[in-house]
Amino acid sequence: MVALVVWGVMKLSASYRYLFHYQVEITSPLEGRMLKSVSKDPVTFRGAASGFYLLRYKYSLHKRSNILSFRVNPSVLKPLPEAEDVFFFHSSALKDRISEKLDGSVSVDEIVSDTLFFTIPKSFQKKVPVCLRSDLTFSPQYMPLERVALMPDSVFITGEERVVAGIDSVFTEKVIGRNLTRTFQGVAEIVPMPGVEISESETVYSLKVGRYVERAVDVDIQARNVPEGSRMVLVPSTVKAVFREEYGRKKPLGKDDFIIYVDYEEASLSESGKAKVKMDWLPEGLLKISLDPPFVDRIIVE
Repeated sequence: MVALVVWGVMKLSASYRYLFHYQVEITSPLEGRMLKSVSKDPVTFRGAASGFYLLRYKYSLHKRSNILSFRVNPSVLKPLPEAEDVFFFHSSALKDRISEKLDGSVSVDEIVSDTLFFTIPKSFQKKVPVCLRSDLTFSPQYMPLERVALMPDSVFITGEERVVAGIDSVFTEKVIGRNLTRTFQGVAEIVPMPGVEISESETVYSLKVGRYVERAVDVDIQARNVPEGSRMVLVPSTVKAVFREEYGRKKPLGKDDFIIYVDYEEASLSESGKAKVKMDWLPEGLLKISLDPPFVDRIIVE
């Protein structure tokens, strides 16, 4: 048994000549075109490698992972006159670089394929916002005090125009937080999109979390923009403002901090006789608010 293992190791350690096939992926900053492209056909070359390497090579064929990546100077690429967006260069230019790319595991004797062809479409770029995908819960009496901050909050996406034109945002991986009581922050990876290059691979997120108190005050409703000679009666004439504010505030919010109104011009057009109650502005430190009732009856007296 030991002799068989020794024999096997010796056989696999020996060098063998073989015909190799590798797809070639190039990165080349051609102005106005996609940055990366994979060859239509593989580069084929004769070379020598150990039996161990040949075993790995044949196994990778089944997984379709035989790809060699090179950075190519744009001046090397020549346009194919009879085909739009197709460029080519001679495979011989890769002879010395292939062995280096394979960490010297293969000695290249001869490049068999003459020319490699690449489809490199024109590119289109635009700026889109980053959206954080999140699943967050907060401890009782705690909530977000501000909107989540992202850095960067937008990225540039590049690709074929037909693809990029239909994208209005990019998303992060989902971040999860449970029973939060303090600022929640970290780094989230931006999810790659097929056929699209994204200028950033991740974003830093930060969400300020704090304790709140919930209170309610009754506020008079103002009638606004009522023409001279007319009158608008609102029933009821007050609403209850139920709101949250940050815990520990030096001066708690009161009814005088809210300006609530019904607009005459809008209310007069209501066929149902109902008018929407609105707020003129949101006081500083207000975290959340609801008005009860959100609609009131209006009676217009000419």
